[in-house]
Amino acid sequence: MSVFRVSVIRGDGIGPVVVREAIRVLEAVGDRFGLSFQFVDAPAGDAVQAETGEALPRESLQRIRGSDACLKGPVGETARDVIVLLRRELDLYANLRPAKTMKGIPSRYGNVDLLIVRENVEDVYRGVEDVGRDHAVSLAVYTRHGTERIARVACREALKRRRKVTVVDKANVLLSHRFFREVASEVIRSHGGIQLEFMYVDNAAYQLVVRPERFDVILTTNMFGDILSDEAAGVCGTLGVAPSANVGDAFGLFEPVHGSAPDIDPERANPTAMVLAGAMMLRWLGETKGVEAALRAAGAVERAVELVLAEGKVRTVDLGGGSIAREFCDAVIARLQD
Repeated sequence: MSVFRVSVIRGDGIGPVVVREAIRVLEAVGDRFGLSFQFVDAPAGDAVQAETGEALPRESLQRIRGSDACLKGPVGETARDVIVLLRRELDLYANLRPAKTMKGIPSRYGNVDLLIVRENVEDVYRGVEDVGRDHAVSLAVYTRHGTERIARVACREALKRRRKVTVVDKANVLLSHRFFREVASEVIRSHGGIQLEFMYVDNAAYQLVVRPERFDVILTTNMFGDILSDEAAGVCGTLGVAPSANVGDAFGLFEPVHGSAPDIDPERANPTAMVLAGAMMLRWLGETKGVEAALRAAGAVERAVELVLAEGKVRTVDLGGGSIAREFCDAVIARLQD
């Protein structure tokens, strides 16, 4: 039996509930495929800061470093001090955000299946800033090393899919984006067998609304990826079903795209994005550690979620139903055998 040590950030607002439910699904699919998990709490977020004075205590960071992967729920106002810091500390330079239409999720479209590959540690989010009384400056940083490695990730993902990469930037205005485009295109062309196109971000935002089916893999900068991935989730129906992966060469952190939603009853939250983030974690563990059972488990979770959504008998409030998070995940667990 394969054993994985998984650090867990339960987060704020709806976070503890959706994380709890994702863990239940992981334990159930683990039982079926011969996988075992050691879940280790790594407290972080608003509540932790209020209690300890630190949004990400040193002990939590040590627990995360000592794990095989991290499963992270949404945090509130301390996101900069938690996820942005973790991306830098663990060099999680690639943010993978899939967007896919699914039966049972209302959308204007029926066959969208794209992946946004977002550079995750450079750009203005690097935090090189200066703020004075009468000015504020944020420096957008792009390096050859950073651009080459995120382009390699885009190629790797495209070769698993439909072999098309759209590089999204603002190279017609910014010289730094022209650099990003040129370096990325060198890497993509060197791989061969991948269709390459370029698109300015304003047009990409437009095309995501009018023709989202045209996209396969979108490779873009940190800030643009952040914005376009939320748009893509809306195109596919709801942010509530959008998972993401933050990965580097040696570690992976998996979380929903959505926030902590402090204004709703946590028990009535939609756990789908968190569950699918768990599936992304399983697939990453399977690929990086050579565990075939983890790959099959990831597929089983994704199929079970899609079956429950398509059937439509168990729906959370945001999808027009009345089910609570536990009831939805009970249904997913029951379909893991299908």
